[in-house]
Amino acid sequence: MNKYLSISTTAGTELIPIGSGLFVEQTSPTALRLYSPDSFSHHYALVTVAGTFALVDAINAALTEASQTNWRDTVHPVALPAGETVTSIAVTVFS
Repeated sequence: MNKYLSISTTAGTELIPIGSGLFVEQTSPTALRLYSPDSFSHHYALVTVAGTFALVDAINAALTEASQTNWRDTVHPVALPAGETVTSIAVTVFS
């Protein structure tokens, strides 16, 4: 059974499959990318407001929690740091 990160956005809650793991990259205060070793064709692009490295730490903490829990505990929320929001998440296909 797959596990998922749950991230609250201004449009609602999005689920991102963890699969074999995710690598988080902060590209700017308004953008994060999540890469999966399971797919070399796309990444998840997060648009953020006032994003800091604390958001990267929050995602990594949720990934750590997911890896340490029972297989039936499938959804792991990311605790967004105070003052930081995620406005949207999109799948971006590599060209």
